[in-house]
Amino acid sequence: MLNNILIVEDDTFQQKLISKMLSTLTLAKITTASNGQEALSKLDKIAEPELILCDLNMPGMDGVEFLRIIASRNLDSTIVLTSSVSNDVISSVKKMVLACGMPDILSLNKPISKIQLEQVLLQSTEQVRRNKVTEKVLFQPVDDEIITGFDQEQFVVFYQPHINVKTDIVSGAEALIRWQHPKRGVLTPYFFLDQIQQLGLSHQLTLKVINASISACARWHQQGKGFNISVNISPVDLIELDFIDNVIELLKQYQLPAKFLTFEITESDIGPDMAKELEVMCRLRLHGINLSIDDFGTGFSSLSQLISSPFTELKVDQSFVQKMLTDSKSYAAVKASLQLARDLKLKTVVEGVETKAEADAIKALGCDLFQGWLYAPALPENEFLSWSQNHNKKYIDEITKQG
Repeated sequence: MLNNILIVEDDTFQQKLISKMLSTLTLAKITTASNGQEALSKLDKIAEPELILCDLNMPGMDGVEFLRIIASRNLDSTIVLTSSVSNDVISSVKKMVLACGMPDILSLNKPISKIQLEQVLLQSTEQVRRNKVTEKVLFQPVDDEIITGFDQEQFVVFYQPHINVKTDIVSGAEALIRWQHPKRGVLTPYFFLDQIQQLGLSHQLTLKVINASISACARWHQQGKGFNISVNISPVDLIELDFIDNVIELLKQYQLPAKFLTFEITESDIGPDMAKELEVMCRLRLHGINLSIDDFGTGFSSLSQLISSPFTELKVDQSFVQKMLTDSKSYAAVKASLQLARDLKLKTVVEGVETKAEADAIKALGCDLFQGWLYAPALPENEFLSWSQNHNKKYIDEITKQG
């Protein structure tokens, strides 16, 4: 349930219209302001609103400046842009808000309807519920907990399926680290990765994941499943002493052919160790191991690094995928990335596929592998194998019926 709503709108008619429609949909207290400066003044006097509807083009302090300022206040409010400006401006404002550290925001084009506002209220109410749950769930582990977690093998590998776009069957998986906390349950890297880096345990964790992943993939092959496995590593891992020798030894130990292993690398800016990184990457390729450039196009991976490094695969970041059907620039980024990969004869993976509409759009653009919640989340090994078997069986049954 919402208690407070703030409308920032300079047009008196629009302000009254939105306020009236909202009053028929919610019992929340509605506060209005005609520009950013007045809105800031009102925020100092009222309880934090769960929902803020904000125009952009206003006299005095406009909506862009207002949003930049409230970003520093760390509000939990759902922000909705209510403006008639062009979509490219709306898109840029949303990116600015994200860069300022605020969550993604919504937008409504004028004229605004009652149905649109009803949907916004539902989304805002859900966000309030999530915020309350998050307050209960979030925690900061102490260093001893993480060290104990390492000693007691609480850090385990889950597997998210890769789906062949042409055949719709499972072709492999990405290995993703999880913490099976004795009290908190399964935790994602959000809760522990930064702290592990501060403790100097990052490379040790990477080796754990590589060991578990190669071992698991070898077991799959023994069961007749010719799956591939992808593992995330950093440029720092590449230059660690004996890294490549450790990897080759593990492949021999578990008798897994190197061609089934892919290292996903998020390239940092070229630095003093770039020569060493390239040396190790070239040696990995000589041994038959595949290399994927991860998070391509996000600012962490650049075109020059793609061309200068011996990559065999390009992975399109989910941040573009999630917006490609509503933002023309994100769609163009996905399309351009896939075309670039084809021109460079690289295999393509698109991660973060959550809807059938996204999958259909990506398939039309041309892609090799899907990865995302539309199919399955990251799963423990036994659940991954069970899910993969059921998924592939459905495909085989459908082909059999068609035949």
